[in-house]
Amino acid sequence: MPDFKLPDLGEGVTEGEIDKWLVKAGDVVEEDDLIVEVITDKATAEIPSPFAGVVSKIHYAEGDVVPVGSVLITIGEAAPATPPAPPLSPEDSLTPATAAGGPPPPPGEAGNGRVKAMPPVRKLARDLGVDIGAVSGSGPGGRITRSDVETVAAQGSEPSVATSAVQAPAGESVPAGGQRIPLRGIRRTIAERMAEAHRLVPPVTHVEECDVTELDATRRLANERSPDGVKLTVLPFIVKAVVAGLKDHPMLNSSLDEDAQEIVVHDRYDIGIAVETPSGLMVPVVRDADRKRVVEIALDIDRLARSARDGSLKPDQLRGPTFTVTSPGPFGGLMATPIVFLPQAAILGVHRAGERAVVRDGQIVARLMMNLSLTFDHRILDGMTGARFVLDIVRLLEHPAVLALES
Repeated sequence: MPDFKLPDLGEGVTEGEIDKWLVKAGDVVEEDDLIVEVITDKATAEIPSPFAGVVSKIHYAEGDVVPVGSVLITIGEAAPATPPAPPLSPEDSLTPATAAGGPPPPPGEAGNGRVKAMPPVRKLARDLGVDIGAVSGSGPGGRITRSDVETVAAQGSEPSVATSAVQAPAGESVPAGGQRIPLRGIRRTIAERMAEAHRLVPPVTHVEECDVTELDATRRLANERSPDGVKLTVLPFIVKAVVAGLKDHPMLNSSLDEDAQEIVVHDRYDIGIAVETPSGLMVPVVRDADRKRVVEIALDIDRLARSARDGSLKPDQLRGPTFTVTSPGPFGGLMATPIVFLPQAAILGVHRAGERAVVRDGQIVARLMMNLSLTFDHRILDGMTGARFVLDIVRLLEHPAVLALES
């Protein structure tokens, strides 16, 4: 019976989460039939079957995190003689050994003998000197969580039987009742990444206000005269200004390679655009933004945002931004402190524009004002560099005629 293993889903992808099985044991599948949806830290992928036959065994349950190269499914040539077993559930932790009365697998391990922990949790264990194979997992299916590792590290020794016995199961400290939503898929990836960034990055946020009155007038006039119906928002202008600022302040367009202890200053300008989707926040990338006009950037943003929301983004469209812009639009509030997307040096927050009373030429007038907030990694950048970068962006946005001259 051929075993189908989780294939390599892209550069840097070492594991994926089973989001949804499209088949069950006993189903007949043809070659290239879609059998499973897998979520990685890059994107969601629908995986086809390389074989034709009958599904005889599904090795992982929905919600399980599976290393690349692990057997996902076994497909036989004929229908099984005995009734097929249903797919495993996240609560089903029995292995053949325990079913026969044998000893259970070690704490934190799945039935295949591998430690069940996401990569950031494994890295945290290494950093703290904790043997992750000896940690009791309190997450779904015995998965080891960040708090499990931190608890062991705080005790300064490996967990004993007594320690494991008093460790509260996941969720026991939360009062009963209410709706419980599993932390899965993209939301779990976001949670892991944000926690890792918060742990590693010493962040500083610099805020400037920007008068976008002239920019808004320019945008409106461009929309009225657009021959192809392209409707410009403020965001593509901001991306154009960001690229100009990155050229003048290249350390903002860098990443920290912690393993090599080197700061990598990028020679490309691939700008991530944070997009809210039904599954959570995604950051598709506008490639080569320095080579594109404002209208071309606008078309890219619109196309990528639609793909993000309908779930059709490809892994390459999410990979390797050098700088990120997050713009919640009318819901952006007056000011926020975005979290840096590792390993980037910084992220720019664009906030709600509104009329405010300001002083111009000694007179109080109403102007369309907007705040910009730059959060940056203080390991890479100093405060003065961040301040100059934001001020340069403000000057360009307040003088859209000058921005139009940027190549």
